[in-house]
Amino acid sequence: MMRYALLGALLLVTAACGAYAFPGGGPTPTPDSATVTGRVVSVPCAPVEQAGTTCAGRPVPKLELDYTCQRTSQQQVLSAVTDGDGHYSVVLPPGRCTVKFKTYMRYISGPLTLEVKAGADIVANYVFDNGIRVPAPQQ
Repeated sequence: MMRYALLGALLLVTAACGAYAFPGGGPTPTPDSATVTGRVVSVPCAPVEQAGTTCAGRPVPKLELDYTCQRTSQQQVLSAVTDGDGHYSVVLPPGRCTVKFKTYMRYISGPLTLEVKAGADIVANYVFDNGIRVPAPQQ
């Protein structure tokens, strides 16, 4: 019985270590690919914002961005997921790539189509409307 408990604990430790990713250890570009990085935020920051203050947006964690890239007759879909601060990174092949988001929020700004050139470092930031509003007064 003790042997099975030890084996189970060893399996959990091994699985946890395999899931770890070093900070900054995102995808590695090749000479014929490009790296796209950016940050995703949502606005407003609160239902009622204080007069005279400006909110640059709240980070959107765990948002999936799906890039569909067209290269000659081939189509490829590559995905990235934002971290806790809303940052993401993905390596894309050269060509025209369009992005789609898996979210309920309304898209406000950011490039929906990218012309990717080999060796390029592209920054693509996005802003969404998260729908936080004060309820309208009842009449």
